[in-house]
Amino acid sequence: MDAIASKALHYETLVLASGGAESKAGEAFLLASSRFDVTEPLPLHIGEYASLLKTEDSKISEAYYHCRPFFEEMDDSVLVIDEHSPFWPSQVHNFAYPPRFLYVQGNVSLLKDPSVSVIGTRTPSLEGKKMALQTSHALTKAGYVVVSGLALGIDGVAHKGALSSGAPTMAVIGTPLSQCYPKEHTDLQAEIAKRGVVISRFAPSTVTQKWHFLLRNRLMSALSLASVVVEDRDGGGAVRQASFALEQKKYLFIYQSSVENQSVLWPRKFANQSRVFVIRKSEDLPRILKKAMETKRTVGKPKETAIQLDLFALEE
Repeated sequence: MDAIASKALHYETLVLASGGAESKAGEAFLLASSRFDVTEPLPLHIGEYASLLKTEDSKISEAYYHCRPFFEEMDDSVLVIDEHSPFWPSQVHNFAYPPRFLYVQGNVSLLKDPSVSVIGTRTPSLEGKKMALQTSHALTKAGYVVVSGLALGIDGVAHKGALSSGAPTMAVIGTPLSQCYPKEHTDLQAEIAKRGVVISRFAPSTVTQKWHFLLRNRLMSALSLASVVVEDRDGGGAVRQASFALEQKKYLFIYQSSVENQSVLWPRKFANQSRVFVIRKSEDLPRILKKAMETKRTVGKPKETAIQLDLFALEE
């Protein structure tokens, strides 16, 4: 286990010992980093970690010996990175709930390439699938890495569209890298790891929770220049990411067909906001995004309102 993986193990030990409180564990870990070498075996500093976390030594020990086997069994192809890594995407620190470590499988250098999220419902229409495929092709042709969340429906089509174009794609997942959700995409996840990159903010010892997929969407948005919502229902995960994109001052693209769909409300709520672009054709997307970035162009309301979201309200 290398030094960064050891640090990640020790941090995850504190997270588990604190009952999953990342902020509390993070504060204790930062203090520990300023006082001793946090890459050293944790048993050498159990008392110090316990004191910083304000808990018993036994809790730290129990958490450590629970987490350690998961890290020891981690696939050799998995790279653990932190803010000191040359591949670390610094933009993730500018937003809420930033990860302390990222677990990466595949071409880590893709984290430095310009990327765009293509996301949407798990139950798309035939037209939605067609648009997702066209969007993916248009973006890869323009040199962008297509990012998505490996979910059924639009996400899977977006990933496959990029791969079919001979381009890499980035999957940001809501589980540890040793798992796959949904199971139907096990082979696709493995293919992306070979030809692109799979990224998770969740350690191998993490027990997946429903709200982890919301953190996945926050991270996906932070890694991308823009998010394209192809189709989604009101309150869906892609709509939540659309909110994150605007919160993070990224660009958001919506198709005109979604705005005209009277069965959902979300497209018209977003359409007039700053940095939101409504497009008719996928071919227009790269040109509009390039122009927006060059001119810092915005559309819609000049003054934005804060977006409040319930962390635990996501349905995946």
